[in-house]
Amino acid sequence: MTRLALALVLATASVDEPPAAVDDQDPAVIFRSATDALAGDRSTDAIAKFEALGDHGVVDPVASFDRGLAYAKRVRAGAEQSGDLGRAVHGFEEARELSRDPALVADASRALVAIRAEIARRRARAGDPVEIEQGLSLGRSIVGLLPENVWTAIAIACSAILSIALVIRARVGGQRAKVAATTTAAISGALLGVTALLAVSAREVRVNLREAIVVTPNVRLLDAAHLARDGMAPIPEGARVRIVDELGGYAHVAVGSEDGWLSSSAVLPLAKAL
Repeated sequence: MTRLALALVLATASVDEPPAAVDDQDPAVIFRSATDALAGDRSTDAIAKFEALGDHGVVDPVASFDRGLAYAKRVRAGAEQSGDLGRAVHGFEEARELSRDPALVADASRALVAIRAEIARRRARAGDPVEIEQGLSLGRSIVGLLPENVWTAIAIACSAILSIALVIRARVGGQRAKVAATTTAAISGALLGVTALLAVSAREVRVNLREAIVVTPNVRLLDAAHLARDGMAPIPEGARVRIVDELGGYAHVAVGSEDGWLSSSAVLPLAKAL
């Protein structure tokens, strides 16, 4: 389903029909209606319905992927509205973050490459820097290799092995057994420290890290007085930023090594798994 849907982005889409009103229905009904609109090349109608799912509090990787696809198809159909590419990136990034399905993650990653390539092409044509994705730090990449509960389970296993090795080392009399127990204790102790740290870091990311996608083309970072900062290139649409704080309709964000303020309407937070 997702591979077929992704292929539709590259196909020529028909002209959108006028957007239909989204009734206040059960989320399952809205989702079926949204997917029908998407399959029928009524991307504006599909977008309205997928956004209505968000208003109902639905957090689902497939819905996020299809929402990103709907925005991408509207661009492809020549009916693009400002921010559509950034919102397409948001849908695909959210799907990749929420999903544990390798096929869906791979489809979302391929879609992101295609969308960001288009954003980079437009920026190059305008004479702006083409770098869009800052990428994750090495530490964040390592933390994200496994879910928080997996890091915790590994830490518990290392703790058990360490305890057993210390008991054996204290009770055995043979020199060879003592050396083996000491080596096992040293290795398991080191692994316990590393995995415990990764488990704590994963929890910190899950609980406190707030990230968003820039959905306004070529927005500029503002200083504390909410004035545009000099000497800085605009932040590209589709860039991923970290939300540090929010105050009075503005979001304090960090992007790469820089930080500043953006209008809250310029960024769209990424949903987290419940």
